[in-house]
Order: sequence, then structure tokens, then C-alpha cells
Amino acid sequence: MRKQHVSARAVVLVLAAALAPLATTSVAHAEDPCADRPATELDRRGDWRCVGLATYTDPTAEPEAPSLGDEEAARLDVARPADWELGVAVSPDGRLYRQTALAPRGPDETRPVNPTPTDVVPEVGPQRADGGMGTRTIFGPDDRLRRSATTSYPWRVVGSISSPGATTSNCSGSLIGPRHLLTAGHCIHRGSGGKDEGWYPNRKVAPGQDGIGTYPNGLKNSHWYFSVSGWFDHGDPAYDYAMVVLDDQRSTAGLGWLGWRSNGHWGEHWTAGYPIWSHDCADSPSADGQCDNYQYGDSDPTLLVLSKQIKTHVDVQGGQSGSPVYERDGDDRRVTGVIAYHGGNWATRVTAARANNFCDWIHAHPSAFADHPCE
Repeated sequence: MRKQHVSARAVVLVLAAALAPLATTSVAHAEDPCADRPATELDRRGDWRCVGLATYTDPTAEPEAPSLGDEEAARLDVARPADWELGVAVSPDGRLYRQTALAPRGPDETRPVNPTPTDVVPEVGPQRADGGMGTRTIFGPDDRLRRSATTSYPWRVVGSISSPGATTSNCSGSLIGPRHLLTAGHCIHRGSGGKDEGWYPNRKVAPGQDGIGTYPNGLKNSHWYFSVSGWFDHGDPAYDYAMVVLDDQRSTAGLGWLGWRSNGHWGEHWTAGYPIWSHDCADSPSADGQCDNYQYGDSDPTLLVLSKQIKTHVDVQGGQSGSPVYERDGDDRRVTGVIAYHGGNWATRVTAARANNFCDWIHAHPSAFADHPCE
């Protein structure tokens, strides 16, 4: 039998023909979310940069109700690196951003309330004698009062925060701008050192919710999330604060907002928020006495002010994380802290650096329907 001979040149030609389709087929390009997606407000600034995609937890997951003891709070009252106040943000399409330079200092660290609406319902609350700073969530009898006029100011600017599709809430917050809800950091991120499914996606906000599934001022979608490195990277309770920027709507901007202050205290202070629906509230209109997602408020003259935290004697429960601690002088209401921890009813204090962050975040996402002094 005659042997078949294949030349080396023939082998080369065959291989070339086989590989030709591969050579002309383009290799699929993996998306770079920071480069391939449309620019956001933060991409157009020099002091923020996109670092990739945010990592989310289960959409139905609920934040825990953390506690903080006096000894731990005292240990936290020490200086930290200034860059722990650098912002961390999540865009509507899930990109993670980091601030590269601290927000510039403003001319002052306070901002006034928006022009006072005509439909103000003044605060009413107990005037208790100072019984000392205890360690309980409810100090003696439950003195919280239901705020039923939730279509009136200021109660309509206090909102509940809930998981998508839920009719009951797990956190609270307050509007400090026409679309800007101040809350606790742990209401939108686990504070897990920036790792392992930390962000709670697609939180819903109901300003002035008035009972389970009852939204007299509408149910608002979240747009951007903001917190800071001290919470995102380190999970430090002294940095447990955040802002949810809502979709820009005329109906939201028309609700009004609270101001804030970072220096001095006027004495009597107030809070309002949404306990978890299944807790018991003394002023509940429900037959079973459960809180049932109504808004409750309290006041007290007793404060312990540390460098980054405030201990308050107002009554709060789980679900009221993110509630404002605010003071008032007539119709001027200004937030001085954000309820974040139980066990001593601790609030994250509004400091000058945090006031600057509020303005920076508001300035990055203004409203088309209302001006703010920060803009």
C-alpha cells in the first residue's frame, strides 16, 4: 500500500483555515460599570470616584435593632482619623462611589428649617423631672404620644423606611431637604466593614405614615444612598448615620423639612418615629395596644453630649432608629442627632463635619421643585 505523505506546508494551510473564524471573531468585552455606563452627578465631580458595583443583601432583610452600653460609648469617645467622615455612596443603578476629599467647610455648620408652612401642629409632650440617665429603652412609663396629624408639619417630614413590598417599617428618618432623608447608617447598610452583601436595596420611604399600609403623603422611592467610611469600612457606632436621596417629586418637596445645628443645645429636645408595628405603645389607638406603624413622639430635657454621640432620655423602641433628635425655638426646628442605638437611647450627633456632608450630599442632588440653603 502506498503511504500518504502530507507536507509541512499543507499542515500549516489546514491549521490556518481552521483558525481563521476565531481570528475574525471579536472577544466579548466584560463591562466596566465605572467606564461603560452613563455618567452620574458624582462622576462629574473631581472629589468622588466610582470603584465598582455595590453588594446588596436580601431585599426583604431587615436591619437589627442594635444596643450600645455606657462603657462602650465612653470608649468610642476618642479621636478618629478625619477621613472616616469621607462619603460612600450608591447610585440608582448600583455603582459604588467613594469620596476622595472631605467636603469643604461652609460659612457655618447650621441650616435653618424651610420657610415655616401655615399648617403647623405644635409639639405636645410630657414635661418630666430629670430622673437620671438610665440604660433602658423606655424610661419608666411609656410617655410617647401618637402624632396623628401626619399630613401637617412637622409630622409629615418624619418618615418610615421599609423593605420593598412591605406594609410595615423597620426604620425611621426625617427630611432635612426637599428630597433628602436623614437616617441611621445601619438602616441602609450592615456596617460590616464594606464586605459581604452590606446594602439594603430599594428601601421605600413613607413620610407621615399613619398606620399599617396607610401613606397619606405617598410612598417614595429611594434614588441614592450616602453614608461614610466610619460606618461602611469600620462599622463604628459613632459614625452610624446616612442619607437617602428620594426620587425628585413636587409632592415630596412640598412637605417641607427640618433644619440642623452642630453647636450649642437649647435644652428641651424632641423625637418622633415609627416603632416596629408589633411592639406595644401606651398611646396606641389599636385595641391590642400594638404600635401598628403609627408615628410616636416624645420629649425630654436631659442630654449627655459626647464628641460624636448624644445620650437622650426620650423613649424609643426598635424601628425608631434613624428618628431625628431635634430642638426647637418657636417654629425653628433643628436636628442635633439621629437615633441609632438602644440600651441607653444613643443618637449619632450632628457635628460640623457631618453638617458639611449633609450640605455636600444635598448640593450633589438638588431638587427641581424647591431651593435649599445648601445649594
